[in-house]
Amino acid sequence: MNLLEALDILTANDLKQLRKLTPIADRGTRKADMVAVLARYLLSGDLRVVWERLSELEVKAIAEAVHCWDGAFDAVRFEAKYGALPSHFKSHSWSSTAYGRDPVPPSVLPLFFYHGEVPEDLRPRLAALAPCPAERPIATLTDAQLPATLKVADAAEPLRRVTTEAVVRHDLPAVLRAIGQGGITVGAKTGLPGSATVVRLESVMLGGDWYGADDDQGAERWAGGPIHPIRPFAWPLLLQAAGLAKQEGSKLTLTARGNKALSWPIEETVAQLFERWQRKGAPDELRRIELIKGQTAKGARLSAVVERRQVIAAALRDCPAGCWIDIEEFFRQMKLRGHHFEVTYNPWGLYLCDPQYGSLGNNGGFEILEARYCLVYLFEYLATLGMIDVAYTLPYYARYDYSDAWGTDEFRFLSRYDGLQYLRINPLGAFCLGLVTDYRPVQEVRLPLLAIGADLAMTLLREPQPNERLLLERIAKPVSGALWRLDPDAVLNHSAQADERARIRDFIESAADAALPAAVRQLLDTVGERATALVDAGPARLIQCRDPATAALLSSDPVTAPHCARAGERLLCVPEPKLTAFRKGLAKLGLVLPETARG
Repeated sequence: MNLLEALDILTANDLKQLRKLTPIADRGTRKADMVAVLARYLLSGDLRVVWERLSELEVKAIAEAVHCWDGAFDAVRFEAKYGALPSHFKSHSWSSTAYGRDPVPPSVLPLFFYHGEVPEDLRPRLAALAPCPAERPIATLTDAQLPATLKVADAAEPLRRVTTEAVVRHDLPAVLRAIGQGGITVGAKTGLPGSATVVRLESVMLGGDWYGADDDQGAERWAGGPIHPIRPFAWPLLLQAAGLAKQEGSKLTLTARGNKALSWPIEETVAQLFERWQRKGAPDELRRIELIKGQTAKGARLSAVVERRQVIAAALRDCPAGCWIDIEEFFRQMKLRGHHFEVTYNPWGLYLCDPQYGSLGNNGGFEILEARYCLVYLFEYLATLGMIDVAYTLPYYARYDYSDAWGTDEFRFLSRYDGLQYLRINPLGAFCLGLVTDYRPVQEVRLPLLAIGADLAMTLLREPQPNERLLLERIAKPVSGALWRLDPDAVLNHSAQADERARIRDFIESAADAALPAAVRQLLDTVGERATALVDAGPARLIQCRDPATAALLSSDPVTAPHCARAGERLLCVPEPKLTAFRKGLAKLGLVLPETARG
């Protein structure tokens, strides 16, 4: 839209009010004349008098619009960058009812913005007057700059810091093994883990969940429920979405890909988990904020989760890796860089406490909906996947932005994720987000787990991590205290698959404090030989012949011999895949296999 078109839309009274903002002497009242005079002045007149009346903030508003936003003014992005809005955009003073009504001198911005946009032919002139705005970089912190405590509800709250890359390197195989061993159940209809599954998974995770049972304040279950679970809740959903685990009734089992994933490089597996969660992960992360009601009602009109996840991932790609970022800074950068999404197209359909008085049409906004959704996505899923390191406090009163909403006086937090304070994209996250093409894992320094003797006795040198204990329990038996004994039968029983056989050997070699004794190496070599001595060739049919002569004929004749083998004086063994060819050969010899012989 050009300037003449923008002016022509206005009423005669609007045009008179605009003219008052200029030094134009012409006081004609015909609309066409006023349009022509104003357009001539703005496009070619001396704007110095008008320009000098602009505040610094207003000049920045013009600069951002004409240099960065194709002429439009973006209030959300502007406020995120400068922390305030020009009064013109707060009062919507471009309308005819606002001109000249303020007790302070009226803004001259209405001369340049029409329905929030600078006309196309006016932009070049304003671009020459308003300097191009500087980029505002993302504020970051180093490890040393990260505070030890934060002030939460007038109290100093310790800041917990977790480097998640080492955690997922432990947790992913541990959870896969726990599922492979059985006993991990989920809701038959929902696929969600129950309390027993959460306890079981938490027991095999490095350090347990982000929060422990002791972090829940008070014994009574208040409106928001307990803080945990977070990580033990996320893993079954992530693995199901990626096709590494599947439901069989209420039982969760590993798929063939899930078994293979135990041997995949960690970055390859996590990248797949992330990519599949982006596209297929369920349920909606918003469901984890139980205090936001009405989510399953038709009127909620929730947006597609895939779109929300893509927006947040794009915002993360704008962040520098390896630096701590305050969560509020991350939200500010999302707004500033236009990474926008809406959780719902009808916030009136969601509510806190009461559908009428607590409607989020009145009490919603970015902080309640979009920010809370981001917190779930980041803290429950990306941190669990080891893509972002996290620094967090207890959630109690950590984000008290809901306090003005009706009925929330008793709320101590709106979501269990409210305590997330800082995030950092680590090398694994940078790889999965596509920020780097090569992943270089952080080298872990770990003390040896055990000393093993020639008599297969294993003495623990330290407390096993949960995933180490899972493997240890599969192949050894406890004797007393720190003493265990390697069980040859157990090693053989778990060595049928080549991948698992290799994992067992790697575990024993890497866990030992010295080179393996010859007796242990001999045991592992023998297990390898015995595990590969037999091969399952698949199902077969056992055919009984009338007499030995018939069996000899069929096992030697060219039309049937390639498809069978002698299994006794009158017996032939026919592999299932060759049964059809064997029947055709019988037909050529004038014989037939009765239907009763079929399984």
